[in-house]
Amino acid sequence: MLSTAQQAPRVQIVNTASLRGQMSSLVSLPEEAEALDDAARTLPVDKETLRRCVGDEEPFIADVWGKRAQVVTQGIPASDLIDVSDIDRMLTSQPLLRAELIRLVRKGDILPRGSYLRSLREVYPRPVDHRMTEVERTFEDLTHGIASPAEVTAAVRGGATLILQSAHWYHPPLTAFCRSLELALGHRCRANIYLTPGSAQGFGLHSDPHDVFVLQAFGEKNWHLEATPWERQHRMEPGLTDLVLRPGDVLYMPQGTPHRAHTQSGQSGHVTISVTSNTWRDVLRTSLLELLEESLPAEQLDAELPVGWLHDRGSTTGPTERLMAGLRTVLDDADSERIRSAHLRTFLTELTDRIPGAFATDHTLGFFGVNDTTRLRRQETVPCALFRQPETRRLHVVLGRRTVTVPDHFGSAVRHIAACGEFQPQDLSFALDVSERLELCQALVDAHLLLLA
Repeated sequence: MLSTAQQAPRVQIVNTASLRGQMSSLVSLPEEAEALDDAARTLPVDKETLRRCVGDEEPFIADVWGKRAQVVTQGIPASDLIDVSDIDRMLTSQPLLRAELIRLVRKGDILPRGSYLRSLREVYPRPVDHRMTEVERTFEDLTHGIASPAEVTAAVRGGATLILQSAHWYHPPLTAFCRSLELALGHRCRANIYLTPGSAQGFGLHSDPHDVFVLQAFGEKNWHLEATPWERQHRMEPGLTDLVLRPGDVLYMPQGTPHRAHTQSGQSGHVTISVTSNTWRDVLRTSLLELLEESLPAEQLDAELPVGWLHDRGSTTGPTERLMAGLRTVLDDADSERIRSAHLRTFLTELTDRIPGAFATDHTLGFFGVNDTTRLRRQETVPCALFRQPETRRLHVVLGRRTVTVPDHFGSAVRHIAACGEFQPQDLSFALDVSERLELCQALVDAHLLLLA
């Protein structure tokens, strides 16, 4: 028997990718299978964010998604996500928007970057002994410059639409909104901000290669839509053609829907959420690779192709037949839940980290540490799913790129943490003793699921 010093730690933080092949399907402990499975499937989904965009989600998913356009009216104005003062701050008060984060479009034409960017050398001077060639200087100005507030403002006054791209990276309200929506949908989301002056049009008639939600923040904008791909396929007339979006309205368009928009007399601002499809091709790519690595010996998968295989067809016959036989066995043994779980782990692992408040929590806890009365809260932008490793009777709490592994009997405490807003470690006394619950909470703080309340 191992001594205390030799025993494996009860709680460990590991990289999720390193656990490929070790986690089974979603947790299903015999005595509480339904509760655990439900927690793993649904947390931390915020259905309010989805309902804000689509209304009643069940008929939307069944009858609208990917098929036809829809408008939800009289909702919450998107000014809580973006307003004029936010755009002012990003562009004029803290003017550090890089070239790839900004575009200007007027009547279908994208304005050249050189007309509104200034060199980063003004902000980060180069060493005095570095002499740039003209080509280097031009390349830097066009690809690594930052927005010039005066030039951008002049362009917007002249009728150009300002597009702040990938705003979910740097604007916290959109960071949280996109994370909540992508966990509810199961698809990746990104946000662009549009500011259009009065009597102006940005793009002409065009379509996007992704599904789109348009949330009107301030002002009004006229939209013209044509038939969606699904409507064209079924030879149907477009369900929506001409409409006006006002604050609180949300427009949904399936990918490939032709559309254009323009303002009347007043300025308009809206947020566009682009939804990148998570396809069955992605499922097969991720799950088949994992199943193969689980089931076939590494020496077979990593064996070199025979010399001369390019022109000697017979040299690959035997190895190919053995590989295909192994693949058929793997596919015969794989059920739908195993494949779904493998792809779920990959999807969560590839999500970008969203952990606001991590440094502040570390700073405070560095002085006091977690104790039984420390008030903690769940980080809503961090995903959480439970998986089981049957051989070792351990649970894997997958938190995006990080995984916390715990003993099986920690499961009910983890579910309680994942489902609640604020709590204290002493609230977990129904499941864990004091040392166990403090160890668990500290690990979940270190893995960024928990913050100081």
